[in-house]
Amino acid sequence: MRDLAARLRDIVRQNPPPARPAARELTYVPDVDGGHEPDVVAGRLGGTVHESDHGRCVVIERAWNGDDWHGHGRVGSMTLAPDAPLGLFDPKLSRLEDWAARVVFFDIETTGLSGGAGTLAFLAGCGWFEGDRFVVRQFFLNGPSGERAMLDLLADIFDRASLLVTYNGRTFDVPTMETRWAFHRRPSPTDGLPHFDMLPPARRLWGWREDRGQREEGRAARDCSLTALERSVLGFHRLGDVPGFEIPVRYFQFLRTGDVGAISGVLEHNRLDVVSLAAVTARAMEMARVGPEVCREDREQIGLGRLYERADDVERAIRAYRLAASGDRDVRVVALSRLAELLRRADRHEEAAVAWEQVVNDAVTNRSVLSRLERRAVEALAIHLEHRARDPIQAKRYAELLRRDAAGRHRAAAEHRLGRLDRKTRASEDTTGGSSAALLSFDQAPGPKS
Repeated sequence: MRDLAARLRDIVRQNPPPARPAARELTYVPDVDGGHEPDVVAGRLGGTVHESDHGRCVVIERAWNGDDWHGHGRVGSMTLAPDAPLGLFDPKLSRLEDWAARVVFFDIETTGLSGGAGTLAFLAGCGWFEGDRFVVRQFFLNGPSGERAMLDLLADIFDRASLLVTYNGRTFDVPTMETRWAFHRRPSPTDGLPHFDMLPPARRLWGWREDRGQREEGRAARDCSLTALERSVLGFHRLGDVPGFEIPVRYFQFLRTGDVGAISGVLEHNRLDVVSLAAVTARAMEMARVGPEVCREDREQIGLGRLYERADDVERAIRAYRLAASGDRDVRVVALSRLAELLRRADRHEEAAVAWEQVVNDAVTNRSVLSRLERRAVEALAIHLEHRARDPIQAKRYAELLRRDAAGRHRAAAEHRLGRLDRKTRASEDTTGGSSAALLSFDQAPGPKS
């Protein structure tokens, strides 16, 4: 008896697939005559053709004058001050000298997001300042054969740069380009070039992750994509923009048909990404350089405080949190909680207790269910009053509030704390001949001590 594999082979031989015409190579056979000729593509995109011994690519250059607007700011205000605290955002760059001499902002568009040798960067955009003018130079592949020419042009720009700025470039843009240089057996010009990725600082400054777990349980992080920050931070709104997921499809359509109209929107998308990257970076650097007073909203002040705190700049972090605490209630809870923790770590326990009391007063005044940060404040006050202030009667007020809100093992811990405080309170009454203070109703705010 024959095995199953042999029987399947016989079935295939007896039923061959129907004859089909040979599939053409879509990459190199456009439907539009001359659609892939570099001169034709460059003319339709408003660029020029760069030709070398290694191929040809299209170069498109645009410039913004210093008095042009991008959102609610002028382009000339987007230059990076040489004394901006770059190391505050990336400690690895703290000792970098003369980094502002020629900053290059970089963004690429690729045939996919999977990475590896099969991912082609068909469009690369570089931006830099010439005086107060901002120049964006793009390199576009009208066909894969021009990649080596594009890589040589990029290498020349990177060799003259003092700092490379990207958005998520540490995990995508730069590794993708390094793979392409390695594919052509060329050294990568990014080796040794200082690189600043703006995405992590943007998440700290404008993200919403800090508030998860308090009032809005499970609230999603604020969108920190570059196009989202354009709207919320820069006040710039794109019209008719090409969505990111469409970009590879449009390039393949161009390769198949030679239709430049399919790709012109992608070039505009890339240009705006480069300009907005420069604007967002400049905004972040200006906030860090001047201080929390120039922040436009309290959430920015919290983000800036986190950056100061991460850099052990305690006084500026305290100032940022205190300014943020004057905002709306949800942000105030976060600001006061971070302020109290920072003061506690600095052994400024009395000041920390005042901040925690403000959190608790807001909580018990406005609702009966405490958030995670508010429960943490109540517990911290109970610990402070019991062990540092040596005031078990006042500590018992907060422990009772903690028991009322707790459940499960947290309630058991609260009961244990109350039992210990009851013993300390009775010992204090035996010593003084009576209670030194009356307990307030726990439906009212405990209120700060005078």
